[in-house]
Amino acid sequence: MSTPSARNTLATGISLALVLAVALTGAYFLYEKTFKGIQETAGATKDGTIDAVERGLEIAKRTAKDVRRALGFEPKVTVGTNTVFGPSTELTEIVTASKIFEHTFTYEVTWAGSTKRLELKGDFTAKAGFAVDESFSIDISPDGKSVTLRHQQPKLISCDLTKIHVVKDENGWWNKIDPTEREKAQNILLEQARGKAAGSDLMTAATQNLLQRLAPLQTQQSLTVSDESRPLP
Repeated sequence: MSTPSARNTLATGISLALVLAVALTGAYFLYEKTFKGIQETAGATKDGTIDAVERGLEIAKRTAKDVRRALGFEPKVTVGTNTVFGPSTELTEIVTASKIFEHTFTYEVTWAGSTKRLELKGDFTAKAGFAVDESFSIDISPDGKSVTLRHQQPKLISCDLTKIHVVKDENGWWNKIDPTEREKAQNILLEQARGKAAGSDLMTAATQNLLQRLAPLQTQQSLTVSDESRPLP
């Protein structure tokens, strides 16, 4: 027959065991819920990041093809801070606008009351566009939802004299035009024509035409396309 002291000790032991069991069970469920929650959150974040990166790379591949088709070369393509393509071209410049125009220059010198006059008119073809180097790039956001075209400001690539017309060629009585002056007048005509072309709307047309060629990207791939011009070096 057990004594009262033994019964008290047994009861105390059973009570402690029950308390410990409840505490351990609660701790287990709390740990499982917390750990699983962290795992699920981490998994969702990881999957979301992977999806965004994969979307960006897929957009980059399609964009590179579309740009090559539109411009005739493949520029540097980046996703975030990573370069994923190009540039893969031997081009150093791309022409996106051209115009035909006329320009006239008059050379006139009077000496001792005798005037000589040479008036030249030239037909010119001017072309404008952009440098194709590291500054020309297609930058895609990491989530693949927007594209930024980056390039230098447009520049005059060429201004060629296609035909020259001598409008006036008049010698003075004793003040004659010599071959050096004819060459000088033609050089001034060319220089002025280049300045006229560079200051015309040709530069604006070069940028507009570039963006026009890339406009299908915005509708075909549901992208937001923006333009960023960098200053000339």
